[in-house]
Amino acid sequence: MHVLPDDFETNVKDQVRLLDQGKILEALDLYFDDTGIMFENDNLFAQGKAESRKKQEPYIKSAKAIAGRIEDLIMIPEQQVCLFLNKSSFTDQEGQEIHINGLHWQQWKGNKIQEERYYHGSRMQELITKGLTRTPDKLKLWLEK
Repeated sequence: MHVLPDDFETNVKDQVRLLDQGKILEALDLYFDDTGIMFENDNLFAQGKAESRKKQEPYIKSAKAIAGRIEDLIMIPEQQVCLFLNKSSFTDQEGQEIHINGLHWQQWKGNKIQEERYYHGSRMQELITKGLTRTPDKLKLWLEK
């Protein structure tokens, strides 16, 4: 069993390093909590690591190549919140390159991701306009309104 450092920033940076290497499932296995929840544009995507992996694995394993590109990492250690842009791409079985343009917001606790919210399209633009990239700690307040 891999023992994670008891340091939020170290773990977030290592997760980003794995994502940049295209090791999405490895990052999920290592850093997503067994009971964590994942949302896509505020809709529940998966409850727990097992369901999240089950839903993502077919797409990831079907890619011929993955080029990770994580940008604009913001960390708020006091609240164990991080935010980053995902500009990765992958090549499908037909050789077509597909570009990702998404925003990941994560709430960590005890060296694991407890909640991840992935945003794309108009919802991502709305949150960026609202100021999410300047104040990622405000997301929960906005969602409650």
